[in-house]
Amino acid sequence: MTFRTRLTLSFTLLFASIFFLLGIVVYYFSQLYTEKEFQERLHERAHIAAQLYLDEDELSPRMMQRVREQFTKSLPEEQVHIYDSNRKPAFKLGEVHLSGLDKNFDRLDKHGFIEFTTHQRQWVGWKYDDNQGQFYVLVSAEDLYGQSKQITLKRILIISFLGSLVLVIVGGLFFTRQVVQPINQIVRDVNNIRASNLHLRLKEQSGRDEIGNLVSTFNQMLNRLEMSFEMQKNFISNASHELRNPLTAIGGEIEVALLKKREPEEYILSLERMQRETDRLEKLTSDLLGLAQTGFDRENMKQEQVRIDELLLECVSEIRLAYPEHAITLDLQNMPSDAGTLEITGNKSLLHIALTNVLENAVKFSDNQEVIILLETTTQGINLIVKDKGIGIPQQELPHIFQAFYRATNARGHKGTGIGLSLTEKIMKLHGGSIEVNSVEGNGTQVVLSFSNSV
Repeated sequence: MTFRTRLTLSFTLLFASIFFLLGIVVYYFSQLYTEKEFQERLHERAHIAAQLYLDEDELSPRMMQRVREQFTKSLPEEQVHIYDSNRKPAFKLGEVHLSGLDKNFDRLDKHGFIEFTTHQRQWVGWKYDDNQGQFYVLVSAEDLYGQSKQITLKRILIISFLGSLVLVIVGGLFFTRQVVQPINQIVRDVNNIRASNLHLRLKEQSGRDEIGNLVSTFNQMLNRLEMSFEMQKNFISNASHELRNPLTAIGGEIEVALLKKREPEEYILSLERMQRETDRLEKLTSDLLGLAQTGFDRENMKQEQVRIDELLLECVSEIRLAYPEHAITLDLQNMPSDAGTLEITGNKSLLHIALTNVLENAVKFSDNQEVIILLETTTQGINLIVKDKGIGIPQQELPHIFQAFYRATNARGHKGTGIGLSLTEKIMKLHGGSIEVNSVEGNGTQVVLSFSNSV
């Protein structure tokens, strides 16, 4: 069942229920009013009958004539029964038999008057005190006009209900069509969007209603998808380019070496150049694998308790071995007394990559100047601060440094792949942390890795 059909049915059922209940209420109260009105007329007839047959000796001739004229205007199928105090008939007009007289007399003695209905015939009774004694007056009639009026009202309500139901269904179909039309248009537009035309967008609605919010949200999602696809394309293109360069260099060395016989020293130099390109290729491959691994869910990632201070010492030792000529100062004066505050839950291998990337960048771009490393704890977590006094990063290029393969214009004379900071940022996000880079070109760079206590 379509949404439009469900909406029309819901709208129709709601209206039908309301109109049906309203019709029942109208008919019920109309019935009550009709019966009440007719009972009042019966009370009036009972009073007239008592005056005519019991108060004749107490009324003037003119009053008696008026009473007789009123009595002649009888109700449909009217019956008049008058009983004396011994409950014997004193006067009877009509032949309708009334069962349970004694019970009705008892009720009259108790309440003074009664009202009841038998087989569509309404009855009223009065206990009437006269100078001749006590009498019981029972008057009944059938409200043929009232019954006819109620039957007519019922027909009108049924016809109105059915007619309104048809109008509601037609109106509901039109209304739901207007409601669903923007959704159908969205569906058609979305079906036209493919990976090849992610630049297309849904037409924005004029109002800020739910449909407008849906379109706006979907367009924002398309923006993110287009950006992701574009980044993926760029990543593949850049990765292919970076992988091809070392392979081309190795191939070129092999071709040159095979052109003619050479001295052993020349072969050694050629093999050393190929070794450097192989190392470069290995580093690039490791970075790419690490970058791909950061795309995993945290729940699926192997995790363990990691001491950041111990991991930092391992990374610093490796960097010192790789760059023995560079000065690295490790400042641990603000270390907490409780070593447990330096522990986080995470993947040690990935965290090792993140720390090593930051330290290696500081050393490579410091121009043999001192690199200072600080480790401190705060109420929010752990901060690792790496400062260098190297070439820095141009201010206009800072927003792009976390893009894969991006390299600052003043860094292209140094070895690197442009993956390190992008990989580090992804690793930090994966561990609920953050990376902040502040730099001034020519005056060095400061990188802050922050690990939250909640990790």
